Amino acid sequence: WVVCLCLWRCETCFPAEWALVGCVAFALWCFGACVRFGVLFLRRSVVEISDRALRSLLLTMSQLEMGYWGIRGLGSVLRMVFEYKEAQYTDVQFTDGAKWFKEKKPEILAKNPLANLPYVVDGDTVVCQTNAIMAYLGQKYDMEGKDARQKLRHLELLCEIYDVRNGMIELVYPFKKVNRTAEEYEAAAKEKVENPPFAKFESCLEVYGGDWFVAPDGPCVADFHIWEMLDQHKLLGEKHGQPAMLDNFPKCKAFYDRFRALPTLQKYFASESYKLPINNGAAGAFFM
Repeated sequence: WVVCLCLWRCETCFPAEWALVGCVAFALWCFGACVRFGVLFLRRSVVEISDRALRSLLLTMSQLEMGYWGIRGLGSVLRMVFEYKEAQYTDVQFTDGAKWFKEKKPEILAKNPLANLPYVVDGDTVVCQTNAIMAYLGQKYDMEGKDARQKLRHLELLCEIYDVRNGMIELVYPFKKVNRTAEEYEAAAKEKVENPPFAKFESCLEVYGGDWFVAPDGPCVADFHIWEMLDQHKLLGEKHGQPAMLDNFPKCKAFYDRFRALPTLQKYFASESYKLPINNGAAGAFFM
């Protein structure tokens, strides 16, 4: 370009036509460079889009196996995550203790010494312990938040809602030695539905804002466990004279309704899996 300008200004040494030819040649070179750059950029973009599409396809096509008792319990959260992502999975429901302890558990133990229910098998990966499974699925499906702060919040909420779940277990199972008789259970259930454990979750939605607990653009795995516990307490309230229990937590109630309307979960809500007992009658649960 500099040479072309020099040629143009030094008409006494070089004809002006030379400078014009040089400018045209330079313009053509620039055009060619832009075309080459555009082709490379487009090719790279197509490859990146193809990679994302392939990863998404593999996620939906990969066959997973989850195992849990033939109740909702903790298994319902995993079932909802898989249904929401339209994943191909096998739901192994154990209604006979011998099937788990004598047959399947030794098989899982050979792959993971922490074998327990629930478990998830994903190819060569076998994950046990509930929150570990939920964290794993959060990573697998990109449902754990986008940045470090959201991912930390996601872990906090997984732990917090598990405390709520433990409270339900202590309420309904006599072997926990908290409510040993039906009379003790009835008194504790009445107190539970009058003072549900969701004030912290209502505050989370007030502080963080948005429609979901972790990310603004849709539910993360923790949202699924929070919804499940809201639903279980709602059913408990209906059984013990507090059908409008969630009205005391308007943001949680709006979240509950929003989640319940998610399109890819309608198949689950219409299925027999959603109609399973919440707790295990074989273990003497007072609330099913």
